[in-house]
Amino acid sequence: MTSSLDASFARAAALIADIEPRLSNIQTEEDAKLQLIVRFLTEILGWDHADLPAERKNDNGYSDYLVCDASRPVFLVEAKRQGKLELATSATSKQIYKISGPALKPCLGAIEQAASYCAPEGIQLAVVTDGNTWIFFKPFIPGENYKSKEAIVFPGLQSIISDFATFFELVSKAGIREAHYKHIFDKIHDPRLLLTTGLHALYGESDVHPEYKSKIAFDLDNIFSSFFTGLVGDADPDMLVECFVETKESRIADFALEKLATYVLGNINPPDREVDESLEQLIASTISDKHGDTVFIVGPSGAGKTTFLERFFRSTLPKAIRERCIVINVNALDATGDAGASLGWFTNNAIAKIEAQLYPKGYPDWDQLLGLYFFDYRRRSEGVDAELYRQDKEAFKRKFGEYMDEQVEKDREGYLRRLLIDIVESRKCLPIFVVDNTDEFSLSYKEALFQYFQALRRHVTHCLLLFPLTDRSAWSFSKTEIFNIYSSRSYFLPTPPPREIFRKRLAYLRAKLKPAGKTTGYYEAGSLRIRLESLEAFASAIEDNFVLQDYISGRLGSLANYNIRKTLGLARRVITSAALNIEDLLRSYVAGKQEPLSADKFIRALILGDYNFYKRGDSHSIFPIFDVSADIAQSPLTQVRMLALLKATHDARSSDDSRYLSVASISQYFDGIGYAETAVDGALSALMEASLIEPHDPSIGGLALAQRVAITHSGLTHLELALYNPVFFGELALTALMANADAAKQVRSIYEAPEARTFKLRRVREAFASFLLEEDERFGRVPDSVQYRVQKAISADIRKFSGGTSEAELSSRDAVAASARAGIVATRANGVVDWFDHVKGYGFVNVEDLGQSAFLHVSVLEKSGLETVHDGDALIVDVSRNQKGIAVSQVHKADTPSTKLMDAVVVKMFEERGYGFVYVPSLSRDAFFHVSILPEEDRAAIAVGETLQVEINVDAKGRGLQVRRVARTSEVGAGDTGNEPPESV
Repeated sequence: MTSSLDASFARAAALIADIEPRLSNIQTEEDAKLQLIVRFLTEILGWDHADLPAERKNDNGYSDYLVCDASRPVFLVEAKRQGKLELATSATSKQIYKISGPALKPCLGAIEQAASYCAPEGIQLAVVTDGNTWIFFKPFIPGENYKSKEAIVFPGLQSIISDFATFFELVSKAGIREAHYKHIFDKIHDPRLLLTTGLHALYGESDVHPEYKSKIAFDLDNIFSSFFTGLVGDADPDMLVECFVETKESRIADFALEKLATYVLGNINPPDREVDESLEQLIASTISDKHGDTVFIVGPSGAGKTTFLERFFRSTLPKAIRERCIVINVNALDATGDAGASLGWFTNNAIAKIEAQLYPKGYPDWDQLLGLYFFDYRRRSEGVDAELYRQDKEAFKRKFGEYMDEQVEKDREGYLRRLLIDIVESRKCLPIFVVDNTDEFSLSYKEALFQYFQALRRHVTHCLLLFPLTDRSAWSFSKTEIFNIYSSRSYFLPTPPPREIFRKRLAYLRAKLKPAGKTTGYYEAGSLRIRLESLEAFASAIEDNFVLQDYISGRLGSLANYNIRKTLGLARRVITSAALNIEDLLRSYVAGKQEPLSADKFIRALILGDYNFYKRGDSHSIFPIFDVSADIAQSPLTQVRMLALLKATHDARSSDDSRYLSVASISQYFDGIGYAETAVDGALSALMEASLIEPHDPSIGGLALAQRVAITHSGLTHLELALYNPVFFGELALTALMANADAAKQVRSIYEAPEARTFKLRRVREAFASFLLEEDERFGRVPDSVQYRVQKAISADIRKFSGGTSEAELSSRDAVAASARAGIVATRANGVVDWFDHVKGYGFVNVEDLGQSAFLHVSVLEKSGLETVHDGDALIVDVSRNQKGIAVSQVHKADTPSTKLMDAVVVKMFEERGYGFVYVPSLSRDAFFHVSILPEEDRAAIAVGETLQVEINVDAKGRGLQVRRVARTSEVGAGDTGNEPPESV
């Protein structure tokens, strides 16, 4: 396949061959623009004409072209007519000249003019050209006069051909997006940045090898691999549906989507009563009859948006409704090209999905096709082809068949619209488009796609559009004009805690491993047979370490940025690591003498996997945060300091959007320390590739100056481990890439000393920390101003590892070890009762400060002087950790809302899931309830249409209403005014 560079070179050669003989005829500046400059930019360098707004006014005059990427200025072109850029040399190849030097003296006025145009816009690359001679320079050099630096000069068209790769990297759209010009100029302006000595590590790739495992350990590895493959669920789509982790938000979204589908089906065929009569109350309580046909399912990556929708259509939606829905799943990642080219693909993809559901053969036969075009058949048989129809019906049929074939093949969108009309008007069904995975595309692409599907929806009238989006994409899209043209609804799905995902999937697999109550027998994997009770020990080992020890599952989830597949892969890596003795681990569980992993063992197993040292590229999510670039001399703390800056921004955020910083502001910030721009860009690129930081707009390729970035969950966890976890710091020190061979040898000699490993690792940490601080001082100095306070703290934290700090103090600073210890983990934290079962005497509280739920036992309420709590009540609690996870250990305050009893009608029950919804006429709203709030004797009998007397809690986060408690119906007599609340259940 021809590369972009090679294809552009071929076009450049052809253009120059065409232009060069006529070069003397290009006299004016306009000629130079139209015949050379614009053609170079658009035909060769990848820019669109829309990217080249001409004659832009600024404070210093009019610039010729301010080249933009996604409407953001990226570089300036100052055009001159032929003869205005005469160099004071006769060189014909690419040259590097000092701007204030003799070679560029005749061009200095044009260069100064271009630089003045750049200043108001903050543009960092300028081009002065007459189409034949091209001068590239940076108009702003921090702390220096740009004229004292060098420019890159292509004195003629042949010099471009001779060094086309450099020309292309400087100003092509792809090169600008990767900021290649920065690297090129940094190497020219400061040759000291070039790293010529190579990199060294205490232990290199040749020293890293798999650790020895016994045969039984390898066999057990196979069992665990099989077990974890089952947990991923690739071969079991039912697992993904059955093990979806419900939240209050997902339950509300379930109910709302069901109401919407029911309502629209009711509009398609109002007299129809095939819909289950039990849904009549549901329809009565549904949405306005004017809007709401577009729904956004919003949530961060890992929230399970796609799984939620699959589960909704497979099991949540009642069968009577589900059978009348034609769901058309469209995956934007499968489309190719820009928005314009992709719309044809979306049309064909939708047609294929619809035909597969409507027609037994997967496509319509002649008679079925005739049904779609019957109006055309009548019109032609009575009109233009009436004579043929009367004389030869077979000939007319053949001719009309050709007409239909032409319509189907040449007007694909028209054919799609006919299919949709057939679904609604003839079949009385509801077409539902699910448009997934649009997050990685540009805003303009999303707008075009949104407009396309809205046009389809308007044409067919009754149609639902469902768009799963990340919260970041949804926020940026909500600011567009087209979003506000169409009414829509949004439902938010939070990321479920990894331990809940482990818990549900383990329960699912356990049920499958013991069919029909079977408790004896064998499970086979390859040549190994293992008793089912021993396999139960596998499940127990996973449960104890990844469910009950929430700090382990939590950190695995954050390192994987809550991608469940990666999280499960990390869990398998830990449990099968050679750093653990898997035989002893399993025996302890079979014997019932199990002990969960210690924090140190967990981190070591996570880092090492099956190897003796940390290994790069070992399919894990651990990033070598202290490594330096192989090309650019830089501080080994560059990446750590960058994460610290982004964490400080994250912690100070007032909204999700405010946690992002622009690449330009990050470069400016680190310029204050003295870090080279190239080193900063390289670190940003490495962190982004490793998913420790994320772009605000993924559609902007690379690190354009206007791109904004924020720290991810993985970045937060890496920073925490790098600064506070001695095991992580020490293990990464052993394989960190350094630019100092002597330092690497010195630290290696410490590790190879004949001493206990624990003592050696401490000395390695001390020597490596000292090296980091010394190297960092070579490349910059942290200013004393307030904005650099976080960087001062980084130096102080690294210094803790360099000696003089006791192991006890290091352990107390270790967040992993602290989160593993039993005892208080949060004091006076805000919590909300998720549910509390008065019959069973326990429930769960969502603790906002911890981002997870904590167990609450009735004995804690009694100890706290409380009789009871109800669903949705706000609490102030202490939370402790024990062997079974986290639990509320003290309730300091329970806010009992001042509520009155009101009538509510049950409109929906999810019996198998233990919750439902009521409609509250006096509020004209629905409210969610757990079945556990009902008297035990009523839980199985409650039915749709039943009227209850309830108290309502309003969710503080605006997620709707929740039933706080239900009064026994018999206690509310005919003469009861409702002013005195009856005894609660």
